[in-house]
Amino acid sequence: MNTQKPDLKEDLKVFTHDVRALRDEVRLKLHLASMDLKQEWENLEPQLDRALNSAAIVSGEVVADLKKRLQEFKKRLGPN
Repeated sequence: MNTQKPDLKEDLKVFTHDVRALRDEVRLKLHLASMDLKQEWENLEPQLDRALNSAAIVSGEVVADLKKRLQEFKKRLGPN
């Protein structure tokens, strides 16, 4: 029985797409990034992988936290 709200399912779908796109962007830019950003990404990436692999059971609160952290990281990473 699926107890998730439809909007959460859509949020998870969008979140998964955004994470994968950001991962691709980060891999392209990481060689130019500062050591602080490299370390931050190394800490954040495993958490993103866990969230993507268990998206069906991730709560809205977890998704919101990861979205916030990704946006902060993306701002620090710089322009496209």
